[in-house]
Amino acid sequence: MVTDIISVKNDGTGVIEAVNETERFAEYQKLSHKEALRLRLLAEEMTGLVKNLVGNFDGRFWVEGDKNAVSLCLEADCNVDSERYDALLKVSTSGRNEAHKGFMGKLAGIFEYCLMSYETSAKYSGGYFDYMHDDVTNFGYEKMWSLAAMRNELENMDGTAETKEEWDELEKSIVASLADEVTVGVKSRKVRLVIKKSFKG
Repeated sequence: MVTDIISVKNDGTGVIEAVNETERFAEYQKLSHKEALRLRLLAEEMTGLVKNLVGNFDGRFWVEGDKNAVSLCLEADCNVDSERYDALLKVSTSGRNEAHKGFMGKLAGIFEYCLMSYETSAKYSGGYFDYMHDDVTNFGYEKMWSLAAMRNELENMDGTAETKEEWDELEKSIVASLADEVTVGVKSRKVRLVIKKSFKG
């Protein structure tokens, strides 16, 4: 099943409709009340991320799959104008964007900077970009960041102050706790954020 595609903007346009579309998906898939609330919460967190993006953001939101494998999707084109490009660079300092705090803030940073193109963005963002790699899976992305890959890499790192901070962010994040996987992928001048959740069993 694929829901209607909802246009969402960071001025709040489409946010309520996106959450409502998620609830309709949950109802159609006959999710329990608790499952539907969790899916709604993930949708609210995703649309909340949109509100914090710099400049004039215009993206597309939809839900696809079934109760065994739900994907909340947010996609936008890499067509950042020069004014927004300058604004993005201004909030980046010393290779680390201090405006992006916590898991969702840094996830917004990855999504946002990828809109400039991965090659340009990686020069300025730092942080979670350390966990973004060439896609060697079947997702078909040119570059991809994955929550599962980040967790795996953190588990194999020495316990530095930075890795401890990143673990703390994951543990405190609603999305990182509830989602089975979160990915940000770049392909053909499009950036797609996907939050995955399964309710099987």
